[in-house]
Amino acid sequence: MIKSHPFFTRVRLPWREMLIWVGLLLVTAGCATQSPFAPLPTPTPVATQLFLGPPPPLGPEGVGAGLGEPRSIADMVDAFACLADGQPAYALMQNNASVLSMPSADGCTLGNAASGSLVRIEGIYREGDSAPLVTLDRRQKLATFDAEISFEAQIIADPVGYVEDINPIFERTCASCHGSAVQTLNLKVTDYDALMAGSLRGDVVIPGDPQASKLWTVIAAGTMPLIGELAPEHKRLVRDWIAAGAPRTRPVAPETDSLWLQISAVDFTATNNNCTVADNGPHTFIRAELTKIASCAAAPTADQLAQLRPSARPNTQIASLQSDVTPADVSSAAAADVTASAESEIETDAAEATASAAPPPVQAAAPAPRPAAGSGAGVQAAPLGLAAPSDSDAWMIARGGFCVEPRLQSKLERTYGITSLAFAPDGRLFIALDSPSTGDGDPNILFDAFHPSRSIVVYNSNSGDDFFEQILGESGRITGLTWYNGSLYISRAGEVGRILDGGSYERLASGFAVNGRLFHANNGIAVSGGWLYVSAGGVLDGYSDGIINPADGNLPAETIAVNMASGGNVHGSRLVRARLDQLLTQRSIGAFQTAARGFRNPYGIAADPFGRIWVTDNGATNVAEEYLAGDKINLFEPAALPPEAIGNESATPFYGFPIALSGAWKDWWTPAVLPLLNTTAPTGITWAYGTVFFAQYGRNPGLYRMSNSGGQAIAERVLLGWPIQAVTTAPDGAIWIGTGNGGLYRVAAGCN
Repeated sequence: MIKSHPFFTRVRLPWREMLIWVGLLLVTAGCATQSPFAPLPTPTPVATQLFLGPPPPLGPEGVGAGLGEPRSIADMVDAFACLADGQPAYALMQNNASVLSMPSADGCTLGNAASGSLVRIEGIYREGDSAPLVTLDRRQKLATFDAEISFEAQIIADPVGYVEDINPIFERTCASCHGSAVQTLNLKVTDYDALMAGSLRGDVVIPGDPQASKLWTVIAAGTMPLIGELAPEHKRLVRDWIAAGAPRTRPVAPETDSLWLQISAVDFTATNNNCTVADNGPHTFIRAELTKIASCAAAPTADQLAQLRPSARPNTQIASLQSDVTPADVSSAAAADVTASAESEIETDAAEATASAAPPPVQAAAPAPRPAAGSGAGVQAAPLGLAAPSDSDAWMIARGGFCVEPRLQSKLERTYGITSLAFAPDGRLFIALDSPSTGDGDPNILFDAFHPSRSIVVYNSNSGDDFFEQILGESGRITGLTWYNGSLYISRAGEVGRILDGGSYERLASGFAVNGRLFHANNGIAVSGGWLYVSAGGVLDGYSDGIINPADGNLPAETIAVNMASGGNVHGSRLVRARLDQLLTQRSIGAFQTAARGFRNPYGIAADPFGRIWVTDNGATNVAEEYLAGDKINLFEPAALPPEAIGNESATPFYGFPIALSGAWKDWWTPAVLPLLNTTAPTGITWAYGTVFFAQYGRNPGLYRMSNSGGQAIAERVLLGWPIQAVTTAPDGAIWIGTGNGGLYRVAAGCN
């Protein structure tokens, strides 16, 4: 049975005119300029009379006149459209295949087509049919379409089921808000029965009617999921699933749905056979699943073939992360999912860690050969040996010797969302407030980075009471706070500024890239070694919004990162920094320079006692599991930066995104200290108890702690909580976390 690759976006070619010309009353799904998510029209039955006119005139290469250039196509639907336009399609053989005399396993063998060879497709047949679905030979009668079945379903057998196709998408992208741990509006989408039961507002799926289904309308509009709009191919899967009646599992397609391709008689090696072949010449058929569709109108170019054939080292990082990293001192349960968890052992004496020499190096969990991280790239904490993250963990109850104390619950919960935290040395806690990121928030606030409804309040963490004071109101989105030398430094949508102790807000620089809908902007902020660091997010996704693997594989990495991930803004998709004294003098974004490149949406920043900068990066959403999509913990070491990198972007380290999605690893990349599974969405990060603590907003949400296990950076969840957005360390060494629904908690070590 033929199954289309779920990560290809269908390209609809303008072949309606051709079918009308031949008298076939088939309605197409629309041209390339129309939305790919518009409802698919139901085709009318195809007339079965013969067309006796001559085929289109051929050019010198046997190609339809005027169409001599090959165009890349992706799948069998595209190949059908190509043939309907009167042009041949070409495919690359993926395996050795027998060429048979009819579109059925009962046909006799005429010869063989070798793996890696090109074949010219001249017709597409269903298993056992004597008439083609489409053919270049206009004298042939075409098979009749069923008006009650969608056009695509008849061209390529591609049934969709919740268990096989929809649930994996929702587990990666929706579980944070509508999964086992949290069910906003009482809606759970990660279980079939729960999803079909609907939410507090009623049914969200109306089987057979996508337009009446709330689930589809919010996905089609891009308002859900909150962590990022679904990729086009995933949107289509959801729509097709609902349109097909929202089945729990894929319907079993009959064997007759398999497709066969009629290929050119010169594209295989003939063998002697004893079968009887019709007088009008042999029909030459191969199974469609043994090919990869390549081009339309002409044979693919060498560059197009290079894209089809694996030319780079396969990206085996995910497999390595899931199976190869099995430290001896980690429990078997934790080792089963080390990429989404963090093994660490509590070291309560942070001063000892600070006074010690640089910690031993830790390598990223990746296959060799990869460049090692710079000296001192590790952490000293040993693993806790906790079990892997599970939705059965106690909610907001810490594990591994930590305890949790809630603060300001009556003042903040369900009224605000906390986006950033920072302490002054005297114990004052500065809190950035926003609209709640859970429940029914005001979309004007949530999706508009500049909406003037944010604020900063200050709270005396030593008092234990519920009193706080507002020191900044009517602000754009605030995602970064840090205290340094008597001033609170602030990263907010499009700019950075500061509030002198007891003073008012002063803008220091503006002009950073911002995309309010994607929550991308300048995010975290930190001061270290006389530099002010800002994690500058991209305004494009780099996956759903642009080409990942450029045609020219030698395109400079900095060009890719600027043009594809940051929308051309040289202060986007970067870790940038400015000398603090220079910034305070210039008060311009021109004071900033690139510190490191190759990020998708860097979020939290933490400076450790060794002068190193730790950065969380939110990867692209809805990326195939075999790729690392950019979710990771990165380490930037200013001391390892070569002198020529000061003010010279091309000499700064590159962390891999978006080129990593192509799977073509480069030796000059700086590896992540801790690669994470897709859609984990790490957020806040801080240094405490001799190691790094960070939060995950998406997959397996909660608070994590990194450790060193046999030279391997691993992490283990010490607290199940959602959505944790802000993480910071208090003067007494305790960790404070803030959530998107206004939860404020103190997490301390040494508790039973």
